[in-house]
Amino acid sequence: MNELDLLIENYFTESFETSDLFRLVEEIMDAPDAGRKRNIELAMDAANAEGLEYEVRAKNILIVKDDNRIDAMNKLTATLEPLGFVYNPDAPGSSLGRIQIADRQFGSAYIYVKPKTRAGAAAKGMDYEKQLADKINQRYGELGIKAETAGAGHGSDITIDAPGLPQPLTIEAKTNLSADFGQFRVQYNPQTDSWEPRRTKSYVKNERVFQPLFDVYLKDHMNQNYRLPDLSDPRLRKDANGKVAGLARNPKTGELKKQIQSSWFEGKTDYKVAFPFEQISSYYADKGDQYVQIGNKGLFALNDEAAALLGVPKFADSGIDSFLRFRLKPSQGANSGTSFTVAVKLKGRLEKSNINLQNDEDLDKLIQTIKR
Repeated sequence: MNELDLLIENYFTESFETSDLFRLVEEIMDAPDAGRKRNIELAMDAANAEGLEYEVRAKNILIVKDDNRIDAMNKLTATLEPLGFVYNPDAPGSSLGRIQIADRQFGSAYIYVKPKTRAGAAAKGMDYEKQLADKINQRYGELGIKAETAGAGHGSDITIDAPGLPQPLTIEAKTNLSADFGQFRVQYNPQTDSWEPRRTKSYVKNERVFQPLFDVYLKDHMNQNYRLPDLSDPRLRKDANGKVAGLARNPKTGELKKQIQSSWFEGKTDYKVAFPFEQISSYYADKGDQYVQIGNKGLFALNDEAAALLGVPKFADSGIDSFLRFRLKPSQGANSGTSFTVAVKLKGRLEKSNINLQNDEDLDKLIQTIKR
């Protein structure tokens, strides 16, 4: 029975006098919990004190938004732990975990820290695709020309269609030369004691390109040099068949990642191996793409017909270098789920094309070829 119930019960008893009522009210007002805020309010106060943006969901969930997520989480934890909150790195809903408190009296509360902006490389790439597609739709939509993006899917980055066009025009779009030109994941198979690609949808779609790259440039090296320290380690993420697909989210995942990197990469954080550029320049052509647009470098053709149509250089003749980069790639934060990822990368000096779809006049030239 709480104080209010006691007050009401006693007020209606014959022996309870007015002075007793005043005394009980004073005792309740002087109690330690008098005026105590609910836990979600304490979390809001902590966020306000640090100048952090947030929103409240479902009455007891606080979503703090900050690009420096780890720093924000540490600040909030330091403020809220003395108030009974605890940091749970393994809680669902975020790769960073959450701050939480379970309390019937003043309400349970859960605090997550999410990115404020879409700063990741994948997000930038999708934004770039969308900007180009939006410009095409705005400028030429009345002509029946429509551009769509693949977004997070695995089709061509930009697909342009128009009435009477035998087949859509497809373009790969990259923000810059250092962006990934395709990637896939690998896994360790204890039954065969060997590494192999994970057969994800993206991998299967591009298996004709990725499998030879893995077989020729990575497989033997990985089988000879990359041993996992302890296959029974709970920080290893295994699929239903017992294959090690990466590292699981755990308060000590970051420690295991550093241990593996030290053992595998000799003071580095990845392994790189070069391969002939011709193998990747044909990758997008094999997908059916006609062009690749690379940020400020402009538009390059992926086949002879496309090069002749617009008079742009062929990507295969650019003279740049290509290599594979293998690394342990975290999903977010040091202790988050981590995959074994292989990325196709390019480097070198790429001369600018004479046409760049970021320029309106050059975009008009491309659309004219569609309208013919």
